[in-house]
Amino acid sequence: MNPDATLLSVISLVAVVILLSVLCRLSERLGAVERMAPLYRYYYLAIALTAFGAFIHLIVARGTLSPGLFPDWLQAPWFLLLTYYIPLAVGLTIALAVTWRYWSWLLKEFK
Repeated sequence: MNPDATLLSVISLVAVVILLSVLCRLSERLGAVERMAPLYRYYYLAIALTAFGAFIHLIVARGTLSPGLFPDWLQAPWFLLLTYYIPLAVGLTIALAVTWRYWSWLLKEFK
């Protein structure tokens, strides 16, 4: 594994967490003005799951770059599936659903 690509992949997940936090704040304000249900709170769950995935990705990448210092099960497919892929997919799906609920009116404006 390339160390530069590893670092960039972790940075990209941190950027997604920052993007979700910005969308959370904007959706909170839009919901307050429009008197919508406080669905923006689901962003916090999405942020937590995505940050957890980024943390696990950092640990796995570190284990890949120095294999002698970390246990073998860290590279196991079941570990990656349960701790990285599923939380990341669930978190981003939640964020997509909430974003669609708050910001779908923008697509209607362009028709």
